[in-house]
Amino acid sequence: AAEGAKTLKKVALELGGKSPILVFADADVDAAVAGAMAGNWLNAGQVCSNGTRVFVHRSVLEPFLSRLVQRTRAVRIGHPLDPATQFGPMVSPQHAERV
Repeated sequence: AAEGAKTLKKVALELGGKSPILVFADADVDAAVAGAMAGNWLNAGQVCSNGTRVFVHRSVLEPFLSRLVQRTRAVRIGHPLDPATQFGPMVSPQHAERV
């Protein structure tokens, strides 16, 4: 920002967001799980819009967690060039710990 201010250039700072996923009592649980999976697994979780927090209403928490765990266990982790892979490697071991 300081460098851009010297010549009055517009800048966009990519600071990494905290994008919550909200699941309300009247939610379609299957759709909410699909959205949470996409929000957290897209690009191996290495995007600023990653759903870093999931808030689920108590009344749908049990079915949500059950389905989320089931789908998460089914995710295929592997080599990024393998067409069957759904979740590939991280850029570094340190980044894997962070994500």
